[in-house]
Amino acid sequence: MVDLIANTTSGAHIPALDNTMGALLVGILFSSALWGISAAQTYIYFDNFYNQDTLRLKLLVVFVFGLNTAHQIMLCHLIYVYLVSNFGNPNYLALVVWSILVMVILSAIIAATIQLFMCWRIWILSNKSVYWIIPLVMVVLASFVITVVYFVRSWSLRTWVELADLSKISQAVNGLNFGGDIVITFAMVYLLDTSKSGIKRTNVLMNRLMYFCLATGLLTTVCAICSLVSISVWPNTFVYIGFYVILARLYVNSFLAILNAREKLRALNRPPGSSFLSNLTFTDIQWARSASSNNMILTLNMPSHTQEVETATHRNDIEMESFLQSKKLSFRPVDSDCVVHAPEPAFLSSDHVV
Repeated sequence: MVDLIANTTSGAHIPALDNTMGALLVGILFSSALWGISAAQTYIYFDNFYNQDTLRLKLLVVFVFGLNTAHQIMLCHLIYVYLVSNFGNPNYLALVVWSILVMVILSAIIAATIQLFMCWRIWILSNKSVYWIIPLVMVVLASFVITVVYFVRSWSLRTWVELADLSKISQAVNGLNFGGDIVITFAMVYLLDTSKSGIKRTNVLMNRLMYFCLATGLLTTVCAICSLVSISVWPNTFVYIGFYVILARLYVNSFLAILNAREKLRALNRPPGSSFLSNLTFTDIQWARSASSNNMILTLNMPSHTQEVETATHRNDIEMESFLQSKKLSFRPVDSDCVVHAPEPAFLSSDHVV
């Protein structure tokens, strides 16, 4: 320890590192915490949805988490090289470590993957409208291509002074990330708002989805804005890198949160009460609205044979009869399998993930 202190004090003067390595270290600490959250979310996803989701969706989760982990490894490597391997060597702080450039391209792949996933959701919600999807995809691909250009041009550079010449490209990347997040978020909110019906429970579900999309989308948007502003105001510091390293982690956590929230969102779309309903197979409900009035006709296909069902539900025939009369609902048993068909909203199914 004495030799270490002696070598440090006798070496070159170490400048203040608060807005350079300090900002980078703080960003990496936050990124590490968010990686832990994403690992927990990945475990929760496979624990809850392994037997429900398609293989392609599970592979997408594995791919995203693999990129997320590789991104975190690059961050750990670069901070170790700067602050441990070259401790007491201030001249090395002026050099660019290769792992930070790899981190940049990994961030671009993560952002593009998650944003394209969001675009796919918008495509489903908009009934596969190309007018919605083409502009969004173009913004996402433009951001990715510009990041690749930045990576290729910066790979041969060795110092931060040389890398500063590419600051305009870096600003363009942050600006496109910000613009893409804003457009995707508000497109989702608009489409969900226009999907509302006259059913109160469905409207509650839509409102929850809108708030959820705003919360997850605004997190990445605010982080992208902070990175864009800091590189414009303090171009000779690492403050913008501190925000940039967190951005990829926010994308991953938003993606996993969307997948893991589906079961709770589906629960909002189920009618309350009746414990026996969860033990039946619901496959065929027919809803029809009269063209000349607002009356709703409900046809339930029920079995003609007797079936024993254990239930804790308390039924009030008088209240049920008055409810059916007030809603002008008709009940018609037919000789078929026990089926009730309540079509799940497309955005909550495993194939149309929201």
